[in-house]
Amino acid sequence: MNIAKPVSPALGVYFSRARGLIPLLVLILLVAGSSVFAPGVLSTGGLSNFFTDAAPLLILVVGSTLPILAGSIDLSVAGIAALVGVLIVNCHPVFGLWTTPIILLGAFLFGGLQGYVHAKLQLPSFITTLATLSIVTGLALLLSNATALPIPDDDSVVGWISESSGVIPNSIIVVLTLTLILTLLIRYTRFGRDLYALGSGERTAIMSGVDTVRIRCLVFALSALCAGIGGVLLSSITGFSSPGIAGNLLLLSIVGVVLGGTAISGGVGGIGAALVGGVITAWLRVITVMVGISPTTQNIVFGVMALIAVILTTDRAKIGIVK
Repeated sequence: MNIAKPVSPALGVYFSRARGLIPLLVLILLVAGSSVFAPGVLSTGGLSNFFTDAAPLLILVVGSTLPILAGSIDLSVAGIAALVGVLIVNCHPVFGLWTTPIILLGAFLFGGLQGYVHAKLQLPSFITTLATLSIVTGLALLLSNATALPIPDDDSVVGWISESSGVIPNSIIVVLTLTLILTLLIRYTRFGRDLYALGSGERTAIMSGVDTVRIRCLVFALSALCAGIGGVLLSSITGFSSPGIAGNLLLLSIVGVVLGGTAISGGVGGIGAALVGGVITAWLRVITVMVGISPTTQNIVFGVMALIAVILTTDRAKIGIVK
């Protein structure tokens, strides 16, 4: 009788690490393939333009990863990004040079409140953030009178982000700096350990002494802060604010998270992997334009990709019954 030998732990770790390299391999293949049809995309100017345009999406992907790692989801990020741009215009006469930092602090506090309502009242994150998405979108429409407004010329933060340091856009410096900070925070602090424990199983995390309310508050606060920075990045690119400026980034941010290998069920993935997934998503937008897919049908492509990515990353054994 042949008895199957169990897979050794070392081999399991090897396969897990190999699977984590798949998104990076996909990105390399996409870039190599597209460079054949459009060699200019790999030029210094082409890459600089690409990363400048991709920066808002990348920062939203990085921020959206945190709630998903905790087993939740934040659907309000696009609305917060749009509202931040509107608030920069409306609040600049009051706060002057401090306008953008104060608004970003407000976004952080708003996200923390959102996480508190979700955790303390035991409301599903999907419903909580969908409601706040409606609230912040309505505020953006109300404060802007549903019109595009120019960003003040003397806003030093937005002005610096719109510039470059050598050949590197300052917007990408912002994205990489925040990604590094969050990566170190997750890897080397108790917050990171508690975050993964919460995403792997809330009941087990509670029995292990994890303050789940505190973790969810911080997770949603950081997500909202990243969304606010995304709004600043959008304002720096376009030069104006609009209540609908980030409307198409919600689906793309979730697609970027799951394409990077972060499980939508929580507890698996990371910030660096999500950044790779965000770059894949942004590059796919370029490819869809190159092959002639119209903007009106791009959401169909990304919707299908989101379904496939969720199917491949969801741990059904942990969830049990899927409702």
